[in-house]
Amino acid sequence: MTTPRVLFMSLCLLAIWATPASVIADKFTYIDEDGQRQSIEAKIYATGNGVIALEKNDGGLELVPEARVMERVPSRDPLPVTPVQMLDQLKERFGEEKFRGIVSGQYVIGVVLMAPLPKVSEKKVEGALRKSAGYMQSISKTFETFAKQAKVNPQTPKYPLVVLIFETDEIFEDFTAKETGNKGLSAGNIAGFYSQLTNGLYIRMSECYTFATPLHEAIHQQCFNTGVLPRLAPLPKWFVEGMATGFEGAGDKVKGDPLKLNQQYAKSIAETGSIPGDLDWNLVASVDRIFGADVFAGEAYFHAWSMHWLMVSKYRDKYIKFMQAMSQLEPLTDAKPDDQKKAFEAAFGKSPNAFQSEFIPAFLAAAKRERFKPEVETQPGVMSRQTNLAGVDIFAETNELQVAVRGSLRNISPIRDMSYYVVVMTESGTYADWHIHNLKMNAVYQMRPTALQKVAQGGLGGPGRTFSVRVHAVPADSPDAARWSKGDFPPVSQRRLIVR
Repeated sequence: MTTPRVLFMSLCLLAIWATPASVIADKFTYIDEDGQRQSIEAKIYATGNGVIALEKNDGGLELVPEARVMERVPSRDPLPVTPVQMLDQLKERFGEEKFRGIVSGQYVIGVVLMAPLPKVSEKKVEGALRKSAGYMQSISKTFETFAKQAKVNPQTPKYPLVVLIFETDEIFEDFTAKETGNKGLSAGNIAGFYSQLTNGLYIRMSECYTFATPLHEAIHQQCFNTGVLPRLAPLPKWFVEGMATGFEGAGDKVKGDPLKLNQQYAKSIAETGSIPGDLDWNLVASVDRIFGADVFAGEAYFHAWSMHWLMVSKYRDKYIKFMQAMSQLEPLTDAKPDDQKKAFEAAFGKSPNAFQSEFIPAFLAAAKRERFKPEVETQPGVMSRQTNLAGVDIFAETNELQVAVRGSLRNISPIRDMSYYVVVMTESGTYADWHIHNLKMNAVYQMRPTALQKVAQGGLGGPGRTFSVRVHAVPADSPDAARWSKGDFPPVSQRRLIVR
């Protein structure tokens, strides 16, 4: 039963939301999830489904249930924070001891450190930040060119574009778990991400060794800050992720855009003659949640690239109209799975599945036209990873009784010498480990051949057929490194091993 007070509040809220959102920024008072009163100066970015999105002066969006808003008082329109002001806020948030940052145009790029830096590393951090800044600027230029080709006029970003690089996997995963609320992919399986709510891009430092993940996430940041796509709108995941996977880099250079073949995906298709997995395109185009499931995400991204490449390269005019339609979607509105499939069919004239059979012939023709030649695998059977400031190459030899492993590890930290504790484990919980103390920057350590005979906590033991690797990393001059030198290593359990 609706009480007079609730009815009065509902009528007041209707009057509140009737004010045009773009006119002025107001002071909102609301009750948060803990029952505490909060006040914020912001513009209304969007409303829908009982939620109001408040746009703050740093570009972040605060989602507040309409029913929790107690008061709205007209206020001055706050100016967007400048990149320099944003850098100062980040220093205060993370602490000057464990944060270094730089401003480059509209970009604010920072490194969140695991420990205070020795003085000899200060110039190295500055050099790494400048290199990252140059790369981000090149991404902006490449994206602008593509957007103009797609006849969508990109705007100059209104707010600072924040890029945070986390030195170790542990601090990145802790931050990610809090930022995402452990929704979607598990933090251990996320290499980096762009948040539509905070408007920031967050990345592991290990991913800056090849720059592939920063490029992908930076394209998302460009899309949502140049007016090409609206934040919090019901955009199809295949389209958003397909566009981002279309841009490809070569180290710290951007060399490809969605009109060209992605070399990584093209190599796999050329080797097998098909796209990995058995997902059909009707599903990929309709069910966004497969992109957030650990078990399907890799295949979904592969198919998203394939769909996007086919549409933008073979059906250019229809693609442009579809992209323009996506740019007009309303934030905080819902789209049912059938709605996305219908939008696809309306734009391209047939179902996604009907296009799926066209992909391989179109791919083969493009590969011939671009003279694509897959790189020959120089070391077959080697598993290579860049993880936790280490570049590891692992080779395993398996027989009926055990798995023996050898390999190498490179210190890929651009800023300091490191100590490592490496664990290679089979699915049965048998493992081998190596301790590498005080490895200089860019130096390589050869891991001697070792049988996987130890049994982890919770492991069953016995022979295994597959293996995974986990690298722990700490500064070479840290207390943790000193403990490892005395044999006091992190505990090894099958449950805690992270596969990346």
